Amino acid sequence: MTSSTERPIQLLFRSKECVELYTLPATSSSKSSSPQKPSQGGQILYSGKTTFHLLSPNGSAAFIHDASVGLIKCDLSLSAAAAAAANATPFLQSSKSIQLAKCSPRGTYLLTWERPSKDSNNNNSGNLKVWSAIDGTLLQSLSCKKATLETVQWTHDEACVFHCVTNEIHIYTANDWKRVGKVRSQGVASFSLPSVRGVDPNAPSSAVAGIMEEDTTTDNNNKYLFTAFIPGIKGKPARVDLLRYPDRMGRESSTVTTPSSGPGLTSKSLFNAEEVHVKWSPRADAALLLTQTAVDNTGQSYYGSTHLFLLLEKDVKNPTVGSALVVPLPKEATKDGSGTVPIVSADWIPNPSITGVVPFGVISGRMPALASLHHGITGEPTFLLGRAHRNTMDVSPHGRFLVCGGYGNLAGGMDFWDRNKGKMIPRRIMLTTGEEEEDNNTKYVTIKEAADLSITSSSPVVGHQWSPDSRTYLVSTTSPRMNVDNGVQIYRYDGSLVEESALPWDNAKYCPDKLLSAEYVPAPFPLEEENKKAFHYYPDRPQSPPPRGYTELKGDAAVAALNKLRNAQAAQVGGKGGGGGAKTAAAASAYVPPGARKAGGGGAYVPPGARRGAAGGGGGAGRGGGTSLAERMRQEREGSAATVAAVKVTKRNGPVGAASVVGSSAANDDGGKSKNALRREKQRLAKEKAEKEAAEEEKRKKEEELARVAANKADPEKRAKKIRKILKQIDEIKSKAASGTELNDDQKKKLTTEDELRKELASLNL
Repeated sequence: MTSSTERPIQLLFRSKECVELYTLPATSSSKSSSPQKPSQGGQILYSGKTTFHLLSPNGSAAFIHDASVGLIKCDLSLSAAAAAAANATPFLQSSKSIQLAKCSPRGTYLLTWERPSKDSNNNNSGNLKVWSAIDGTLLQSLSCKKATLETVQWTHDEACVFHCVTNEIHIYTANDWKRVGKVRSQGVASFSLPSVRGVDPNAPSSAVAGIMEEDTTTDNNNKYLFTAFIPGIKGKPARVDLLRYPDRMGRESSTVTTPSSGPGLTSKSLFNAEEVHVKWSPRADAALLLTQTAVDNTGQSYYGSTHLFLLLEKDVKNPTVGSALVVPLPKEATKDGSGTVPIVSADWIPNPSITGVVPFGVISGRMPALASLHHGITGEPTFLLGRAHRNTMDVSPHGRFLVCGGYGNLAGGMDFWDRNKGKMIPRRIMLTTGEEEEDNNTKYVTIKEAADLSITSSSPVVGHQWSPDSRTYLVSTTSPRMNVDNGVQIYRYDGSLVEESALPWDNAKYCPDKLLSAEYVPAPFPLEEENKKAFHYYPDRPQSPPPRGYTELKGDAAVAALNKLRNAQAAQVGGKGGGGGAKTAAAASAYVPPGARKAGGGGAYVPPGARRGAAGGGGGAGRGGGTSLAERMRQEREGSAATVAAVKVTKRNGPVGAASVVGSSAANDDGGKSKNALRREKQRLAKEKAEKEAAEEEKRKKEEELARVAANKADPEKRAKKIRKILKQIDEIKSKAASGTELNDDQKKKLTTEDELRKELASLNL
């Protein structure tokens, strides 16, 4: 998985008894799924009851808090004996009461929060403290009543630190806390700074060199974007301002060198926003705003309403100012095609080094929700990943692989995608049955059908994370969210599960409710002196090629091999039970290939295509291809998800970001025609409509004439009586006209019918 010079992939487990460090063995998906059993057990970093922990951004140390001792620093590069000796004393003095802590983006500083208290002189002592993460020295003490760490944030390079106070944001130099600027904004409640800023490979080489070498003469290197959120009050809408230090912070803001800064880059008014979550692009030149309200006024959602906006540092037409737009969602995002679409999840592809514009992913719509990828500048959807019961999109650090998962209150389904290829990643099943025939140990089957590639975790998923090298994916069940079946599972990038026998820990050790958290140790920072353009410590690797020496089985041979493997595993498990009844029970719980699970339980493996085509066969085929009643009912509710899966979205016409509500526009069904063609088409349709209406009017008049003639023949006396009545009304109208009274349109129209009525009366011969 890693070369000999790279640091191995490590995981940190925190349980109710201790904190442990494990090293993950090689888990290449191209090799056999049953590697040699590694040595059980990991390195114990700290023994005892702990309240929380955090890892440094470069993975060099872990900070563990014990309420009876304080905050302890564990060097992850030390041996077990050296670590035990170093962890005997607290790293920060008087740190027993700390409740929250976080590291600065480069790991140089620590920020901690504890409950406010008073000193010996009955004065409020600082409860929000900044420490040196290197030697534990206290650098600054601030006050903050609210239990949050977001009021203090560092720039990505830790050159400056921002502190939010009442109606202002103060800016200091990070090393000595000297104020260098002040942002004045009435009612500001929070702000956000990007924690990373990668190099754009499409930028000119001179600009890239200036950023990486931290040339102080480069303007971009000394400017930092940030957002400020001002909640709505007294009927005024909420607002988010996109600002830039030091030149575009607002007219009322200032720095030590300029008494008045320039206007902000852009501002977005938010009429339905009580909370705002900001997601920054890895290049720190754009931000996603996910707004949320506690109550949905339309009554369509119990969880409130959500909206998604995109802020850009440079407008497409005018690079000197920023822009704010509504992210247009795919029209397929909601089943009925009407109403506001809820935003389930939104985040950027985390790799700034990809060619072109950095995209972002969105999961939107009511369940089953639609996952889609969007353009990082226009916000338009570019690719649809399909509709399913998913609420999370996890992208690997290199941006190549992604997982769409349904976690929390969902069933834990997962889909593994290759973003570069726009396809779900195929999964290989090694046919290592262990029989004497040598050929059986050198063959494999590739599963490519989307129905078979979607997997479900065997336990409820609480934690989930990609490894720093983008080759494995962690899912964990932890306490107190789940007090049963605690443990950690590791999946390869293609969705194949790493067997527990290949992992260095025993999940039974943490059952039922002993595991508190599990996460990967972050990768070290790249060595800039060796590769100044490197953003990731581990290289970006594509999918592994087929294993050497193995032969791929296809068609009927693949189906037969999968059935043979399944029967052999069922017999092996059943043989341990002794009796026939035991064998039957064991066969029901034996390993079933993913495709066979949906093909009807204990029957033979049926390919997805044959499953869909089965209409009247025996057994399971006659009941809908082996699909259970619950599964078929769910498919009917969801509709055909395959119609929107792995689909590229064509470019839409109209202004950027105009389509914020599905069904509110023309749905862009113009087929890509030009404006002149659309105008001519509109004129042609209008002409055809007018001709059709004229023809219908003529037909109506003829029908009325025929009906009148028929009525006259049937009862001429009745018709004559009616005509005389109308002629009397006409005489009265003439008298009014002679006296100078102005006639209305109906009266004038009745006068024009006098001659026709008198002729008709004469024709009746009465």
